[in-house]
Amino acid sequence: MLRRPSPIYELPPGYQEAQYLALLEPGRVLRLNLLALIPLTITLGLMSGWRMLALAARGPLPGGPAWPWWLWLILILVVILPLHEWIHGLAIRWAGHKPRYGVMLSKGALYATADGALFPRDVFIVIALAPLVGITLLAMLLIWILPDGTAYYIALAAALNAGSAIGDVWMAAAVRRCPPDALVRDEADSIRIYRMI
Repeated sequence: MLRRPSPIYELPPGYQEAQYLALLEPGRVLRLNLLALIPLTITLGLMSGWRMLALAARGPLPGGPAWPWWLWLILILVVILPLHEWIHGLAIRWAGHKPRYGVMLSKGALYATADGALFPRDVFIVIALAPLVGITLLAMLLIWILPDGTAYYIALAAALNAGSAIGDVWMAAAVRRCPPDALVRDEADSIRIYRMI
């Protein structure tokens, strides 16, 4: 069980930078966007299956807003992207740091970070994956209780969130390969990994 950590601001003695990973490098962005199709497709399949299970278990729930598809898509983007970053911020706050939110217009990215903060490896992984897990679970609940027409778009929102979380998954996977005592500094569009020498 991962307990709430004490915040770390100063690099402890004996640590040095072992790796620098920039998420938004041009070549990497293209590769990650292509890889994003994998979690997007998997989540869309899982949410569709969950939707069918909910329909079979509770029966049909007709109704819901009769909005055009393009309005749903705009609503999904306007809600999911900030919600994703807000959940990162909640996890950062859980880790004892103050989140800072921002937008990188030139790179088309929203972010949540904590200035000057260092996170233990496992805490960073929790922060990185919190929106993927949180929004997926919320979508599963909403699919179960909302009308079927709305549930379709909730499933789509969960899939789009999973696809947009590819950078978080990539960074979590990179950090997971480090020893448990590694520390991570988030720099909005990049991370620095520090290891004991």
